Amino acid sequence: MLITSALWLMTLLGFTALAFDIGHLLLVRNELQNDADAAALAGANCLNKATAASGADCTSAPTAALNWSMASTKASSSIGLNKSDGVSLSGGNVETGYWDINGGTALKATTLSPVGPCTVTAGVMTSACDKPAVRVSISRATGSNGGSVGTLISSLFGGSAVPVAASAIAVLSSPGSVLPGTLIPQAINKCMFDLYWDSVSNAPKLATTTTLNGVSQVIGQPWEIRIGSSYHYPSCDSGQWTSFQTDSNSENYMKNLISNGNPAPLNIGDGTYIQPGTKTSLYNELSSTYPTPPGADIYMPVVDYPAGLDGVKSRLPIIAFAGFHIVDIQGGSEKYIQGHFIKGKTMSGSSGIGPYYGIYTPARLAK
Repeated sequence: MLITSALWLMTLLGFTALAFDIGHLLLVRNELQNDADAAALAGANCLNKATAASGADCTSAPTAALNWSMASTKASSSIGLNKSDGVSLSGGNVETGYWDINGGTALKATTLSPVGPCTVTAGVMTSACDKPAVRVSISRATGSNGGSVGTLISSLFGGSAVPVAASAIAVLSSPGSVLPGTLIPQAINKCMFDLYWDSVSNAPKLATTTTLNGVSQVIGQPWEIRIGSSYHYPSCDSGQWTSFQTDSNSENYMKNLISNGNPAPLNIGDGTYIQPGTKTSLYNELSSTYPTPPGADIYMPVVDYPAGLDGVKSRLPIIAFAGFHIVDIQGGSEKYIQGHFIKGKTMSGSSGIGPYYGIYTPARLAK
């Protein structure tokens, strides 16, 4: 009877210890996962930003090229800001490269050309879509971050501590959707982007002459272009006012859109109403909202209408969102927005997946 009772107590103690250990190990695993998530996001947030003077962080300024080294540095330093089971973390494994968010299994080298075009059909990604990414792996194991995690069972009955690990991948995507108040009510034609954007290097094409269409250029800098109505400019050098999802060409309504942006969220595939017209007052309103100099970085919907937007009054699907730096706005007889396409900017509040037209969403977890 005593032997049976002792065996029963040992069994009960074992199950109790096991239940405790499972809960404890899950807690440690969750802590490591949170730490890996935070470090990966911190690193990915620096992928498109310049290195600060200290060399230990990134600034808010966009870079001409992806800042892989700063992303790795930031992710590595972020690991040490956290703890696991009361133990301060000392390090982990940080990798950078391209990640296919449509079913990736391994990081691709930073030197490889990313695969696109990130096609989305009916809300579902239907092609490969490589995005710049940071992967962070953290473990509690022998010789790493305080060693493996001790268990109650091992202390009672003998045995080894248990290794625990977690990993996370954070990416910079391109917007598939934007929040209200994000866009100016000016749609640009994809064929314009094709003229002045290098889809191989994912950057604005650079000027090779000192003038283009009467606009002064700086050789080696992005082409300065004028976005104006197709009443005044060729089909692929034109833009047009858009009233987004409400079909209104009212001057007051359009001025409200200039001041406040799109009134509702917009997604790739949503229709946006093209409103033909070249009202001087609208360009003047835009100029007062975005005075030049010094100019401003703005965002616009992109539509694909190869025949040109001349006289088009229709609801066209949005295929992307693009960034543009304004240097001048003119009403009067010419009516144009002058500036150049930009790259590497983060559009606050944007999300989803879309083709890269110079802007990124904030860093987000992919795995």
